[in-house]
Amino acid sequence: MKNCLFSIIVLMFLTGLVYPQKMKDKILKNKNKLEQLEKIKLIESLDMNEETSVRFFSRRNDLKKEIEILENRNEEIIIELENTFNSSDNSNESRQTEFLNELMLNRLNIEQKRQHFISSLNDIFSKEQVCKYVVFEKKFKDEIRRVLMDGKKHPQK
Repeated sequence: MKNCLFSIIVLMFLTGLVYPQKMKDKILKNKNKLEQLEKIKLIESLDMNEETSVRFFSRRNDLKKEIEILENRNEEIIIELENTFNSSDNSNESRQTEFLNELMLNRLNIEQKRQHFISSLNDIFSKEQVCKYVVFEKKFKDEIRRVLMDGKKHPQK
């Protein structure tokens, strides 16, 4: 009886370890599919040739990497801020101010990098293509958000 109970507990534990990894793999797979769809739609919308698309996506990938670094740091800052709520340290207020300032500075840097990226497209695209890109980005993000929200309202069975 003890062996059976122990086996069940071990099985439950191992299942608990494997399931999150499968979910993470599924999310990563879906993210990659979404990125591929976005690339295809962008190429179509902006009527890019091969040379233009290579230059554009190279530049865009560089931007995404820079932004990802800042966003990862922002996640760390949020965790640090949360930790200050539970601490009885006297220097909490000053630490919170530092974290908040860094968070706001990172957000500003992200927006500046996006603005610089948009401005840098003038040597690749026409003004109309740059405008189409800006509109595409907004509509694509809105559509993804809408689909995700609809999915939460109607969970899959």
